Amino acid sequence: MGQGPSLPGPPGTKFRVIGAGMSRTGTKTLNEALTILLDGPVHDSGIQSLGGPVNQIKAWLDIMELAPKAQTFSEQKKLDWLISEVLDGYVATMDCPAATLTPEIMRVYPDAVVICTTRDQASWWKSMNYLNSLMGTWYLPLVVLWLHKTQVYGVWRERFHGIMMWRYQQEKIEEDTLRKHEEHLRQVVPPEKLFFYEVSQGWEPLCRILNVPIPDRPFPHNNSKGDAAQTFRDHIIAGVISWAFMLMAISTVIWFVRVWILQRLSSWT
Repeated sequence: MGQGPSLPGPPGTKFRVIGAGMSRTGTKTLNEALTILLDGPVHDSGIQSLGGPVNQIKAWLDIMELAPKAQTFSEQKKLDWLISEVLDGYVATMDCPAATLTPEIMRVYPDAVVICTTRDQASWWKSMNYLNSLMGTWYLPLVVLWLHKTQVYGVWRERFHGIMMWRYQQEKIEEDTLRKHEEHLRQVVPPEKLFFYEVSQGWEPLCRILNVPIPDRPFPHNNSKGDAAQTFRDHIIAGVISWAFMLMAISTVIWFVRVWILQRLSSWT
């Protein structure tokens, strides 16, 4: 939340970073920082899989469905193709669901480094639990039912639950998910490829990881708690307006049908 979808760069753009941090660890800030340092678009998988181009939304739904059950050689190759197709033209990926699929993305981009944003467990859970309280409300899928693209939210949530059960034996992000996720990264990512990073550290350690000069501009900060709340309110308002238009349309159709029936009845008398 707090950012819009990004368009890919030219085909063949060098993919350099797997942003493996769990949501609410500074992923949106790292997104903006990498866009500056690597001079290319970053693929925020949360935003792209829910609000990006239709082909990317479909690709992510297919990836999320296939990943937990890709056992055969052909299934794994199909998963590789889907990942390479959706990430072509980007310099990095960020956030969930991509962060939970770090080993699968590494298989496609073995030269990429893995940067995991992290933060204090207690402060992370306070922030994450707040986001859960917004996104987990029972009425959200109903309110956004008529909004273009957000209609897939129910399917997205179901498939993300499947990813979580497969990878962490949890149906959703819980208080100990951050620990489980980072332990998983330590098990599957070679030590020389894995970097833990706190966005509060600013440019210096990030530029050292990427071997790039420190830019002469302030370090970005993005996606505060207020940003998340505002985005949630924007979706609710847009959903209510869409319902109002839909009900008006239905009422208009009913009125025309009623007039037509009355006219037909009057012509028979």
